[in-house]
Amino acid sequence: MKRVLYNTLYALGAVILLLVLWVVAHAVLGNELLVPALPATLRAVVALLGKGAFWRAFSASLLRVLVAFCISFVFALAFAVLAYVLPAVARVLAPFVSFLRSLPTLCVLLIILLWTDASVAPVVVAFLSLFPMLYAGLSAGLCAVDKEILEMSRVYRVPFKRRLAGLYLPSVLPYAVREGTAGLSFALKLVVSAEVLAGTYKSLGFFMQEAKTYLETPTLFALVLITFVTGLLLELAGELSIRAVERGRQ
Repeated sequence: MKRVLYNTLYALGAVILLLVLWVVAHAVLGNELLVPALPATLRAVVALLGKGAFWRAFSASLLRVLVAFCISFVFALAFAVLAYVLPAVARVLAPFVSFLRSLPTLCVLLIILLWTDASVAPVVVAFLSLFPMLYAGLSAGLCAVDKEILEMSRVYRVPFKRRLAGLYLPSVLPYAVREGTAGLSFALKLVVSAEVLAGTYKSLGFFMQEAKTYLETPTLFALVLITFVTGLLLELAGELSIRAVERGRQ
């Protein structure tokens, strides 16, 4: 709990520092179109939170994040297990995973928009970026299983269910939770960015694009602030989950 408290305090300190820099930048530039005043942005946040259209867009974007994450996690887990059982599969997958890591997001999005609509494209883009990250984390968790204990369990013919519960899950679970936490916040950033570029209707990205088009800078900053806070909350929830997993292993 102390570590969680310290991390929370550090995060609050970083937020306060950003707000101070925001106020200083507004005072130095003196241009509401470039950097709006903090009170104006907070009023825009309150105005957005009172709109049903915003909550529908927020829910749609969050749903895309969850769908992209769940699909990526399921595929990453399946291929990580397959690669662990069959090393030849791991060697075949290695270049594909490296290729996915190096894909430029904007170019991929433009190509995907040729094949599908703007509501699906952000999910696909997020999947292509999340899958290699989750696959690497889950593979590392499987490789971290103690080989000597695993061999001993085979010699003594320990049932697979007991090996799964006593060896594999304790090793993989911390990696899965840690990568999942980072993956959720990363997926939020990817999905919203892709929504902006694709012009996805009824989404946070569409709201941002609309605010930028009509030069509603306080609203644009308010949307970015809401997205930032949502990402922080996802990371905080993941941090608490990691601590719960670590306590369960002790």
